[in-house]
Amino acid sequence: MLYISHFVKKLEKLSHFVPIIGHSLLNYHTLSCSTPIGNLPGISTSNNGYSRFKTLKISRYPNRNSCFSSTAIDHCYKTPASKSVFSDISRIDSLTPRELRTLLNDAITSKVDDVLLWSKAVSYCISHADNFKFFDILSVLDSLTKAKVYDKTLLAEFSRILTMQVPKMEPRHFVQAIHIFASTGTFPELLFLEIFYGIIRQSDKMYASEYVDIFLCLAKWDIKNQQLLSALLKSVAKNVSMLRYADIVQIMACCKILEVSDETFYFIMDSWQQKELAMMTIQELMDACKRMFSIEVKWAPYEEMLFKEFIKQTTELDSVGISQLADPFDCLDFLRRINSLSREYLLALSKWCADAVHKPPTRSQKRPLTHQLVQLYNLIWEYEVDDKYVDKAVLKFVTSKGGLQLRSPKPIPTVYKPRRRYIYTEDPKDPGKTGELAYIDEEPAEERGEESQDNDIIKELEPYPKWIDNIKIKESTQSCGKAAFRPKPIKARHKNVPVQE
Repeated sequence: MLYISHFVKKLEKLSHFVPIIGHSLLNYHTLSCSTPIGNLPGISTSNNGYSRFKTLKISRYPNRNSCFSSTAIDHCYKTPASKSVFSDISRIDSLTPRELRTLLNDAITSKVDDVLLWSKAVSYCISHADNFKFFDILSVLDSLTKAKVYDKTLLAEFSRILTMQVPKMEPRHFVQAIHIFASTGTFPELLFLEIFYGIIRQSDKMYASEYVDIFLCLAKWDIKNQQLLSALLKSVAKNVSMLRYADIVQIMACCKILEVSDETFYFIMDSWQQKELAMMTIQELMDACKRMFSIEVKWAPYEEMLFKEFIKQTTELDSVGISQLADPFDCLDFLRRINSLSREYLLALSKWCADAVHKPPTRSQKRPLTHQLVQLYNLIWEYEVDDKYVDKAVLKFVTSKGGLQLRSPKPIPTVYKPRRRYIYTEDPKDPGKTGELAYIDEEPAEERGEESQDNDIIKELEPYPKWIDNIKIKESTQSCGKAAFRPKPIKARHKNVPVQE
């Protein structure tokens, strides 16, 4: 039971009180209380009728205690998140809803548990409820819930305001409102009906993360409204292409918790899950597997299939496939974490290292580091894998001083470069039958005579147009011996323009 001491009785005579918020700025010592405060407005009480809040805190520094005097109206303290906090608690009445929201958020961050501060905030919210916007209401209620301050009058007043502002809300606001009122054990019928209708109206325009948040919220509070669930299932089935694997796992788990019995919906989700699993790359599989550890609600069969596919692909990788990973050694650590490291992956990783050490040590290139090569060498020795490639990687890494003294990049077999080693292969034993060569015989005399006669007829004709009077043939300067022709036009006299000789 909490009581207020005689020090606090003296403070009651004064009209000023400091809500100390900057916990990192001052040192405090606590005072015991000697007067019951369970009946203060806006404060929830325990079974014995008294508040569960801690004792009051007052600064040890004399200059800080001056804020309890009558001249403390101009005194203020800075906090990490807001510009200033007024020393006079009665000045809360002059704050705007936005400033009050910031003040309460700072109080939660700094773990302020003063009874007078929270009771004054509750009374202010009740008297100025009509001035609050829906986002201010949700933020204030969230702060009060974290401080374990519950007031039925405040909840009823804010629920009335929220009911009128539901059309302005987004899906994240719907989820936040359901969490706040459900955690207090109050379910205003009109407010929840408007929220459900708002979710139905916006169900076709939601993102995948918003679908997941709404399903998790409904599953947490066991809300089984059939009309709402039916609309959500239709929208998810219609927009199933935007769901990623982690979203599918969570939505399926929530549907099982809510006892959804829609076989068509389950068939669509199963089909898309199989397609998504088959189309994911090795990097996407690893990211999805990592995310499974942070997901609380998930469908176990889908999770097992994901891990099996990821382990299967790691055993089938080669040195080229490992380059698809953003960090091959990160994948190595993850495989060791889930006890699924295979000899095939170690061999492929050693081949990749033998090739990657030839790349320059820049941020745009992926190459192993010193401790990574040492770790890989120890694992190869432990798993009894062929160490030929890792020896090459270590030798090149040491001789080039970590890539700082690379003489020349590794030659590429498919590109011609002078003084490089070619890769020779033997000819096939049976290359196939080749056809016989067809030789061109000399033309018969009759055909040659006909061609010469045609040429004589062509020469007798006027070989050039009338506007060409002469063709000068000059010797070619080209090495191939081609003749150069340049037609020379006739100098014609125009009736208005004299010809310049």
